[in-house]
Amino acid sequence: MRKIALTFFCLVIPVNVIAGEGRVLLDKFLTETQTMSANFKQTLKASDGRLLQESAGEFYLQRPGKFRWNYTQPYPQEIVSDGEQIWIFDVDLEQVTVQKQGLGRSNTPMALLQNRQKLEQAFEIHERGSDAGLHRIELLNKKEDSDFDRVMLGLDEKGLRFLQLHDQFEQTTFIFFTELQSNPELEPAIFEFTPPEGVDVFGGS
Repeated sequence: MRKIALTFFCLVIPVNVIAGEGRVLLDKFLTETQTMSANFKQTLKASDGRLLQESAGEFYLQRPGKFRWNYTQPYPQEIVSDGEQIWIFDVDLEQVTVQKQGLGRSNTPMALLQNRQKLEQAFEIHERGSDAGLHRIELLNKKEDSDFDRVMLGLDEKGLRFLQLHDQFEQTTFIFFTELQSNPELEPAIFEFTPPEGVDVFGGS
């Protein structure tokens, strides 16, 4: 499995009881946003600031439990969940990896997008100020053995604008969302996946 896929299967918080505007926006996103679509750009940087990887694509979310990341750059890859299973399709490798969603770690970045209860069980939540209407929320992982020890969220009135993930190797993954739509009507087929004929499939039931 390549690096960009690993981002979504490795993360986990007491809650800061003082709720400022950033926390209000986070609660609003977690409770009122049932569907979401956006374009995204993703970068991976080393601890010294060197750019290790750039990627881009489209993201779709439908609560509870459904999402799709369509990577178009630097190579095509699809990560799809129908709420029960997750498929990771490396197009160039002609390889699909399947896992039960319930078997994935509850403290992954996807938990941030899915469920308020999971978020509050997984992280300490701290507000880190705002700039030009963009509010920052820092999430500190409660588990020492997690792949990510710290996550920064950027939110505004429209919803989630960025994710910044700091891993145990002092590398930083930054995901910036553009063309964001909150609660669009999404076709059910977006969250369905059938492995193409002839590809290798690993995992699953």
